[in-house]
Amino acid sequence: MTDFINADDINDVILAAAASELEQMVGKICELIGTPLEQTTELERQVIAAFGFGAVYGITHRDQLAEPQAHALSIRMLIKPFNYSEQQAVDFADDLIRVASDREVHPVMNTIIHRGIDGHRQFNQEDDEGLARNIQEILAAVKPERT
Repeated sequence: MTDFINADDINDVILAAAASELEQMVGKICELIGTPLEQTTELERQVIAAFGFGAVYGITHRDQLAEPQAHALSIRMLIKPFNYSEQQAVDFADDLIRVASDREVHPVMNTIIHRGIDGHRQFNQEDDEGLARNIQEILAAVKPERT
């Protein structure tokens, strides 16, 4: 009955839905912090992107995505909505993968990624209060002190 369904087409649909979900989550985060993405600082944008990478991890497990699909989804998220260039996105995604795999590489970024896994759950459960608290705590913790 499903002889006519191309596996590549199904993968494309799954990845497109996941990419849309990530864009919606980033939009919700920006709404909750009261700052449009294009008005965030580079540090805030990197933090939100690392947080979003945690969501990629959650989606990867939920949808049983293969490593190449997860990598492509990470790069896609960094290009759109974050507007990194393709090369920046590839390099950043590779850094995020390395950090997620080894806490010692960058303990703070590793923690942000893991908080993003929780954030993805909060987003899907429409727990805006929990999601707002989660991301705002991180942004407050990494914000440079003014002297």
